[in-house]
Amino acid sequence: MTWTHHIYTPLGFVKENILGNRRALDIGCGQRKLPGAFGIDIIENSQADLVHDLENTPWPIESNSFDIVLINHVLEHVDDVVGFLSEVWRVTKPDGHIVIQVPYFRSTDAYVDPTHRRFFTSRSLDYFLEGTGLSEYHYVPFRFHKVGFWYGWPQKSRNPIK
Repeated sequence: MTWTHHIYTPLGFVKENILGNRRALDIGCGQRKLPGAFGIDIIENSQADLVHDLENTPWPIESNSFDIVLINHVLEHVDDVVGFLSEVWRVTKPDGHIVIQVPYFRSTDAYVDPTHRRFFTSRSLDYFLEGTGLSEYHYVPFRFHKVGFWYGWPQKSRNPIK
């Protein structure tokens, strides 16, 4: 089971600390920070441990600091995706796990928020993933390894129509 399934449970976003001895960074935590994680957000009225504009790099975080990085509905707000993901790579420990959730471009929710700057397909991050053919463009010197991909909630639906 991936970290995604631990964070996004059948009953909703996890409510208890599931991290054990692992360090987690919740980027753009807002009012719903991953329990036990270190939160960073631009909004002062949030659960953030560090208030910081993520467009200002480097972030005031040590390199190789986190085992798990949660990016929950943040990437669609970022101007510089390449710079942002470079910072994510820098602060994540080797063999760390990064969980990214973004609105799918065909979802009406993608267009509700006027601060969304971009929309994503199932292949939007292929330029950063090993083995996709698109990572050979070398926008960044690193490659992420994709473990999973989900449309909607990563758990089985209880919707009787589906």
